Amino acid sequence: MPHYSVHFFCNECSQVHPLGIGIEGDFGFDDRASIADVYAGQELPAQIMTLSNNYTTCPQTGKPTQQKDNNQVFLVRNR
Repeated sequence: MPHYSVHFFCNECSQVHPLGIGIEGDFGFDDRASIADVYAGQELPAQIMTLSNNYTTCPQTGKPTQQKDNNQVFLVRNR
């Protein structure tokens, strides 16, 4: 079963960063897709739903940041 890493678009530095969270599943894409697209019409898994409520530190600026837009949180297939 494929393994995907969760990444997000950072509002602080405008880059995409990994969150250090992984998900297994067969989502039918080979590269990257937003969780809004992957889970369209479905309920988000609990570990993904909590991401929009949590802050993380931008590795570029060192400032706390939060991403609430599911179109800006991605699953990236690990190779």
